[in-house]
Amino acid sequence: MTSSLAFYFSYQDTLAGKKDQIRSVVQVSASQVLHLRALKKSQQISEADYLQRLRLLIYSTSYSNGSYIFLMTQEARIYLHPKRPELEGLLINEVPHIKNGEAIAASFKQIAANPEKSQFWKLYLPKPDGGPSLEKLTYAQLLPDSDLIIGTGVYLDDLIPVYINRALSYITITLAVLLAAFATAVLISRNIVQPIIILSGQMKRLSSGDIDQEIRFTHHKDEIGQIAQSLEEFRDHLIENKRLRYMQEHVQFLENFDPVTRLYNRRAIGEALEREIIRNFENQEQVSFLFIRLDLLRNLTIELGDEQRDQILIETANRLRQILSINHRLARIGEGCFGLMLINKPAHINLEDVADSILNTIEQPIQLDNLQIQIGARIGIASYPEDGDQQFELIGRSEIAAKTARKREQGWLYFSQIKGQTAEHKLALWQDLSTAMDQDQFYLVFQPLFDLESNAPLSAETLLRWTHPTLGPISPAVFVPLAEQSGLISRLDHWVLNAVAKQCRNWLDKDIVFPRVAINLSGISFLRNDFEQKLQSIFSQYNVTLEHIELELTEGVLIEDLGRIQEKLKRVRNLGVNISIDDFGTGYSSLSRIKSLPVDHIKIDKSFIDDIDTNPQDLKIVQAIILMAQGLQLHVVAEGVETERQLSILREEQCDVVQGYLLSRPLPVADYEALIDEDLIIEGD
Repeated sequence: MTSSLAFYFSYQDTLAGKKDQIRSVVQVSASQVLHLRALKKSQQISEADYLQRLRLLIYSTSYSNGSYIFLMTQEARIYLHPKRPELEGLLINEVPHIKNGEAIAASFKQIAANPEKSQFWKLYLPKPDGGPSLEKLTYAQLLPDSDLIIGTGVYLDDLIPVYINRALSYITITLAVLLAAFATAVLISRNIVQPIIILSGQMKRLSSGDIDQEIRFTHHKDEIGQIAQSLEEFRDHLIENKRLRYMQEHVQFLENFDPVTRLYNRRAIGEALEREIIRNFENQEQVSFLFIRLDLLRNLTIELGDEQRDQILIETANRLRQILSINHRLARIGEGCFGLMLINKPAHINLEDVADSILNTIEQPIQLDNLQIQIGARIGIASYPEDGDQQFELIGRSEIAAKTARKREQGWLYFSQIKGQTAEHKLALWQDLSTAMDQDQFYLVFQPLFDLESNAPLSAETLLRWTHPTLGPISPAVFVPLAEQSGLISRLDHWVLNAVAKQCRNWLDKDIVFPRVAINLSGISFLRNDFEQKLQSIFSQYNVTLEHIELELTEGVLIEDLGRIQEKLKRVRNLGVNISIDDFGTGYSSLSRIKSLPVDHIKIDKSFIDDIDTNPQDLKIVQAIILMAQGLQLHVVAEGVETERQLSILREEQCDVVQGYLLSRPLPVADYEALIDEDLIIEGD
């Protein structure tokens, strides 16, 4: 269709152009002839001169590839014909090979009858060089005041090459336009339509949950790029929302489940046990709790590593699941400890049989790669209401029974079978712990830590003391384990944090410049999901910044769940808190295992310092710890320094910080304030 239109418009354009050309030629030539006639009329030239110059004009006028003009008389007689002079003087219908002479003569007579009107005709005339008559486009007009008609024409077949050339030009232009349009369409498709289709598909996949795809066209600088970037931001929001949902679900999971065995954790089993106690309060139905303690799991962890230890725990948990019934609730409540709660125990089930079945199951060999491991266990049993009416009492007393079973080399033991004043004394203290916190029977003392380079107090370790109203002072070595066993350790840690924040506020109000305050914290409190918020809340209540605080965590806490604790430590340190590893060397870790942990200090346990001046092995251990720690850019604290010789050795080995009775005992608040004001110089042998 486009080609046909191109040909048609080319033909019309060529024809119109030729018409304009021959009209112009005739009009110009006519003016020249009239000029000659005027010269003759004014006798400026003779008749002969006029005829000669007229002939020269007609014969010499040529244009457009040999086209010519001619003169005719009104009666259609050829007057001058530059191409066929032999025809001059003949009537048009007398010219040989003219098929339509009458029609041609009639055309010229029509011009004579209407001299003011020039017109075009299509006549059939032979070419001057012979041949058949061909269609010729002719234009003629009557010269005023004469009987002459001047005209010219063009054979239409001579226009074919021009027509074709123009048609080809139109076609070329048309094709160029079409190609440009096609290229533009392809460009639009590639740069606009196709990206929109692709981005639309990506949006649909995003809405279907495919958030891992990479959004395309984000590098574009146009509107497509803006759309792609917005889609990428939308995808990033979806990813972040998914991550937050996962974290929330993971946090909720960790609040109630152990991440290794997927069993209930200590908190969840304690709450479940509390609910069962309340449910059975009226009818006093028995609820039994079995504390299952695996033997030598720590030793296996040292030999095999955390991963193999976890495999042992998982296999043990899976075996226990298979032998338990619907009325049993199994939990992991410690590093190598499981707890089992029996609900509505049927009368025909014997607790001893359950315990024996558990022990037999645990003692079956465990295949770890090419290694076969066999472990044992001890079980302590406590029951409601005989052994207590609180969940922490049942869990704590069943743990005591399990420990006692191990000492007695028994497989299992009822708590009721334990006799002796020591157990009774502990039971009484359990009851008094909660009351002691409510009545502020606890108080704080501070033992300074000294920087061996500046000889100044670097920090002070906060120590908790308990004066019982009837029993007098109770050692932390007694009441802290009891708090852990009874589930009160978190409350005790909260009391300490609150007391430290309050004391710091008191010093600030007195304008006393004090070094950092180190706080011993249990792993249970530190690993709680809300620990950071609780820490900030307590200290912000007293308007005390956390830069004043250092937390001391035991080595065992940091190693039991290395992956989880790493992120926890980063978040706590970001609050401005320093972190110390307490009692380093007494656990089962090494600096190579904790090198990735974000901590500030390690404290060498007192047991290595006691004989550092007499035992070469202890000295080598201390030297290795200092060298490795300083290589990891950790400060080293030596605790338990009691002699000047010990202090001198530690100074020689470039220990950073020291603590011990030689320098200062734990001090009450007033004495510690006095110490801060003193210019103390530490010297050794």
